[in-house]
Amino acid sequence: MKRLKDRTGAVTRVLGVGGVLLLVASAATLREPPPEPPTPPKPPPATGTLLAPPASAEPMSKRFLGLIPVYPRAKTIPMGRLEANGNPTEMAYFETTDAPGAVMEFYAREFHRQGHRTATEPDGAGGGAISYYDAKRGALIAVTTVGVGGTPQRTQVFPSIIDTPEGMHLKAEAPTVLPRAPGATTMMHIEDRNPGPTLGNTTVTEVAQGTPASLASFYRRQFQQRGYVEQDSRTEPQGVELLDFQKPGERISLSLSPMTHSEAPETLVTGVIEYVDAAQERGP
Repeated sequence: MKRLKDRTGAVTRVLGVGGVLLLVASAATLREPPPEPPTPPKPPPATGTLLAPPASAEPMSKRFLGLIPVYPRAKTIPMGRLEANGNPTEMAYFETTDAPGAVMEFYAREFHRQGHRTATEPDGAGGGAISYYDAKRGALIAVTTVGVGGTPQRTQVFPSIIDTPEGMHLKAEAPTVLPRAPGATTMMHIEDRNPGPTLGNTTVTEVAQGTPASLASFYRRQFQQRGYVEQDSRTEPQGVELLDFQKPGERISLSLSPMTHSEAPETLVTGVIEYVDAAQERGP
C-alpha cells in the first residue's frame, strides 16, 4: 500500500491556523462580570459576534489589508495562512447583521470602483461568492458569504486571497462529490478550469461540527456507501486526521484539523478532489 500523501496542505495549515475561528468556543466561554461592584450592561455589538483574533493566527498581511476593502462596522478576524492543493492562501472572517446580498453588493461596488471585473456565484440561499483575478499579482481575490439566520439574522463572511494561476474558478456551493458533514459551512470552493491534467480538480475548505476523529468515521461511512475505497489514512500530531479515498477516475484527499476542544467541537475540513486517468491510478 502506498503511503498517504498530504495533498491538502494540512501540516502548513495547522502551523498557520491551528485553533482558528474559535467562534463557538470563545462565545460559549465568555463569563459575566462579578456581581459586585455592579456595572451597567454594555450595548450589544452592531455587527454580530465580535471576537479577538485567535492567538495562533498570523496578523493580516499588508497585501490583504490593501486588497480587501474593510466592511462597515465589522471587526475582521485573521485566520492566518494555509496551503490547499499547492495554492498559498490567506483568509479572514467577520460577521455582520446585514443580509448576505447586501455584503455581496458592497464588495461588487468596491471591486468595480477599483476597476476590476468580478465573477459572482450565488449559493441559492441568499449568499454566495464574489471574486476577481489579479493577473499582476497572480492571485484570486474572493469573498464568500453565508447566511446564518436567527434573530437578528447573521451573515458569516470569509474574505480570502489565493495565489494561483489564472483559470481557477471560485464557486459558492459545496461539490456534490463531497459528503456534507454535520453543520458544515463552506468557506472556499475552487475549481481548476485550466486545460490539461488538472482540469476539474477541486479544493474545498469547510468548518464542520464534531472532532476530527468523529468526522473521519462519518466520511468513511459515506464514501464506502458511494463506492470509494479507502487507500490510506493516518493521524498527524495535534490530532489532524488524513484520509485518502479512491474509485475509478477519482481520488479524494481529506485533512481534518481540530479547531476547538469544547463541548461543541469544530473541525476545519480541507478536501482535494482529483480526476485521474488509468495511468495515474496505476502509478509508477
